Amino acid sequence: MKILTTFEAEHELIEQVAGSLYHWATEGGDEADAARFATFFRTYSGSFHHGREDEILIPAIIEHLEIPPDSAPIRIIQEEHEKLGELTTLLGENADRDAAVQMARMLWEHIDKENSVLFVEAEERLPRAGVFELEDRPMTAEEEAALRTGKELIERYEPVEDPEIIRGSGCIICSAFTVTCRGIEAEWWNRWEWEEHFHKGH
Repeated sequence: MKILTTFEAEHELIEQVAGSLYHWATEGGDEADAARFATFFRTYSGSFHHGREDEILIPAIIEHLEIPPDSAPIRIIQEEHEKLGELTTLLGENADRDAAVQMARMLWEHIDKENSVLFVEAEERLPRAGVFELEDRPMTAEEEAALRTGKELIERYEPVEDPEIIRGSGCIICSAFTVTCRGIEAEWWNRWEWEEHFHKGH
């Protein structure tokens, strides 16, 4: 599905800017750049990227797959979108480096959830429901400017990653697993899917 491929490509860029943000926060980057990072994360990552996930992808999953809107991981994904917005505000208004570190870590984990769980399930399930593509929207001029800002920040601050963060794929690496989410199999799978999975494993 083209829109999912597009989202994954956007994730690659957002991950890089998150790495630049972590570099800025932990290595004493120019305080004036806090506002530039905030612009990127508020306008490109937030309004453009997360906005389309919230307004296009998630409603399609809820409508066509009949997934309750308060089920995991949908609820968790949307809660994290809101939390990332709050951290962006702290970053922009206060040049808050602790918020920047928290934000970078949350973005890496958030992207893992989407790439390895939400998008995989959507790619498999939406075509079964007769949905083979979702209509996307182009960037606004403001979003394009924020994208350019993000690329400039990558050039200025070489992206790094927190060596202590645990990354990977699947529910098992998700911080919400067993805490507020039972896993995608328990949340979404029906009896037929469990039986199919069992037979494939034997």
